[in-house]
Amino acid sequence: HSICTLEFEVHRPLYDWFIEQLGIFKSRQYEFARLNLNYTVMSKRKLLQLVNEKHVSGWDDPRMPTISGLRRRGYTPEAIRNFCELVGVARRENVIDVGLLEHCVREDLNRNAARAMVVTDPIKLVITNYPEGKTETLTSEINPEDPDAGLR
Repeated sequence: HSICTLEFEVHRPLYDWFIEQLGIFKSRQYEFARLNLNYTVMSKRKLLQLVNEKHVSGWDDPRMPTISGLRRRGYTPEAIRNFCELVGVARRENVIDVGLLEHCVREDLNRNAARAMVVTDPIKLVITNYPEGKTETLTSEINPEDPDAGLR
């Protein structure tokens, strides 16, 4: 079988002619549309140029739209697979909104990630009408989607 994107569709007659002339097994050729994300450079030639000219640290740079780049950015394999399932395979050229990919990541992390909160750069605040020495402790769920995860 031959699997290729639609830009090779115009070469099908030449492909079929070669197979006929060579007398080899006529394989089935499947064409599908490329995965295009809006606001994202997807051209292998342009991505290679970014790597070669050292604008990025490599193919796994978190800014690159590669699987290894997405993984280094924190995207889970489940989120990437879910995105691919939602997008599907089509023969019509289209551009997918990058928000759909982000939605898949949020959905997966919402189900699986523990919640935490931290103040990295606190500012001093004086509350004048609060009893001195009194403290309060607040509890919250570690994961609202998983009650068995416990409290923090």
